[in-house]
Amino acid sequence: MKTTLFAAALLALSGASYVRAGIFPQHAFTDDARGAAAAQFLKSPPSARFSALGSGASALNAPDAVFYNPAGAAYIPEGSGAVMLGYESLLQDSGRGAAAWLNGLSRGVIGVGAVYRSDAGLRRYDDFGEPAGSFDAYDAAFAGYYGARTGPADAGVALKYVRSRLADRSAGAVAADIGVLLNERSARGMRAALYARNLGSRMKLGSERAPLPAEFGAGLGWNYVPRLGLFMDGRLPADHAPYLVISGEYAVPFDRGSGLFLRSGLNFKNSDDLGIMGVVSCGFGLRLRGIGFDYAFVPYGDLGVTHRLTLSRGFGPGIFPSESKRSRTAAGRDGKLFLAVAALEPDAEVSEVVSRQITDMLESELGRTGKFRLLERTRGEYVSAEKKLFYSGLGNRERALELARKLGARGVIYGDVARVGRGYLVNVRLALASTGEILAAESRTAEDDFLLPGTARELAAALAD
Repeated sequence: MKTTLFAAALLALSGASYVRAGIFPQHAFTDDARGAAAAQFLKSPPSARFSALGSGASALNAPDAVFYNPAGAAYIPEGSGAVMLGYESLLQDSGRGAAAWLNGLSRGVIGVGAVYRSDAGLRRYDDFGEPAGSFDAYDAAFAGYYGARTGPADAGVALKYVRSRLADRSAGAVAADIGVLLNERSARGMRAALYARNLGSRMKLGSERAPLPAEFGAGLGWNYVPRLGLFMDGRLPADHAPYLVISGEYAVPFDRGSGLFLRSGLNFKNSDDLGIMGVVSCGFGLRLRGIGFDYAFVPYGDLGVTHRLTLSRGFGPGIFPSESKRSRTAAGRDGKLFLAVAALEPDAEVSEVVSRQITDMLESELGRTGKFRLLERTRGEYVSAEKKLFYSGLGNRERALELARKLGARGVIYGDVARVGRGYLVNVRLALASTGEILAAESRTAEDDFLLPGTARELAAALAD
């Protein structure tokens, strides 16, 4: 929780320091500041998935979150990674491309990315308004990324170098994106996000100096039903009035790691100017094991429409965690979740021997449900990893998640045992190893020692349901 509060304070202080520095445009955060920011190509994330979701869903875990809320890509487990390529046909014969590479580490994720936009054949006019030939323009941004899994929250930062050229004039700037994704999630996938984008220096193009299109935002996401994720975002851009984005994604799973995903969003940024056709966006995604294809259709009223495509290739387990509970948890062709069972943590009045016995009972009953494939706790690598993590200083939840990640399990059971009178209170959680999202949470009380086997059986049945 301290980490969460620190990250939130960092976002707030960064905004306050920017106001004091005077590098926002005049009349910042209102419609009077429209057109006052440079590098407009940075405003919308270059991702077909996020574009179909109305350029919202900041609380979504996804590799292409690196372009939006960098905390959203920190979930990628050690040994996994992703490569992404994207292209957009924008308005007025312009286009934008993007590429990114991410690699999961033991405690976080590193990566690099680039975004490029070009405009060819722009008309030039002389002082009398007569045509004077044509010229080209381009914008580019190159970024280095780091995301960290920090207990109650994931955090991420992207440092960017931005370059723009207009005819014979060019300018550069440096900027940063920072974000936080809270991990205190319920069994229904509740999560929250905070982020700040494009915080950087002004760009001087010729005699003109303009700020970057800085933006602050917050988002909520939850699994309304197992296959349907809903998102709501509030956005505060420096060069526009605040606005709301509402979006959703519905999953139609095929088999392990594969499925069709239908998306739509309502972005109210330009509703007054463009009407309903400037609000709605939609699209779809296909996942075939580690290969992904995403498409977005984004209309701009009478101005026309844009089409956006993203190709992605994921490596290793847990790379596409957020599409549906069923697709997240199916770990094999048999539909069973590959599960690690971490030793339950005893309180001061419960001995280590008793907590281990209860853990063994629970593991045995989980195996009998037929819903899980269990990682053998007697294996040498399991014992070795468990001992190393015991002295790591991590909390019970973080130790369990790291144990599952290191051993390649898709899910993990962890919890605690407390003394209650003559009996015991057993609390257990089933979590997705890659993100820490809690898929199920159960508690049972055994009023005496001889009732513990029945308690373990009830817990296993509830977790398997």
